[in-house]
Amino acid sequence: MTTSISTSDQSKATEIAGYMNQNPSLQIGIDGSMDPRGSDPRDQGLSDRRVGAVRDALIQAGVPASKIQTGAFGDTRLTRDRRVEVLIKTGS
Repeated sequence: MTTSISTSDQSKATEIAGYMNQNPSLQIGIDGSMDPRGSDPRDQGLSDRRVGAVRDALIQAGVPASKIQTGAFGDTRLTRDRRVEVLIKTGS
């Protein structure tokens, strides 16, 4: 099963790719979080798929795969669960 991102989020990926191309020394970190209330293994899989969908969108928009690091994890902050964060990093 695959996960896709919205048209709005695809536009954000294109915007990020443009910024990355103008600043080639930057790296991207994509972190995904799952709902910490359950221990269902499918929660981790959903988090992985969300992160993968964002990664794929960024690559499709022109960001080199070598510039992207990903992670998916549980979270104890219920107000911030089920999210994907894209972090722009400086350095190597």
